[in-house]
Amino acid sequence: MSENDKQFQKVEWSGDQYNPADDDADEPPAPPRKEISADDHELLVLAARAMNADFVETEGEEYGDLNFPDRSVVHAWNPLLFSGDAFELGLKLGLFHDNRDFARMLAEEIGPEEEKRDPVAAGRRAAVRAAAEIIRFRKFLNESS
Repeated sequence: MSENDKQFQKVEWSGDQYNPADDDADEPPAPPRKEISADDHELLVLAARAMNADFVETEGEEYGDLNFPDRSVVHAWNPLLFSGDAFELGLKLGLFHDNRDFARMLAEEIGPEEEKRDPVAAGRRAAVRAAAEIIRFRKFLNESS
């Protein structure tokens, strides 16, 4: 075999053998940490309470878990980010049965500029705000009686 033929020899590597190519591999950077703002955290806690659950934020992420009294858990919940969570929240709270109040709240949330950018995000926020207001109102009623 000539010197030129050797450079085209197939080399088999198994997982436990040293591979010099691994020395040059760069680790991809970790994704940036994401935090929920204090205002949004309060809204999410109240919205979870409206669903008879506790909201537990997942550290470094923009979501959390819903913990129910029967010990069931919904993971990665944030109706401010995820339309399915916002829709389910609205259904469970009966926001879609008589949607005049919900539509009014949505209209207040969406300004002309925001509507052009992302009306779905504004709708999610409106559902969470509605849930938070329900809890605030219940708390007010309990304190007044």
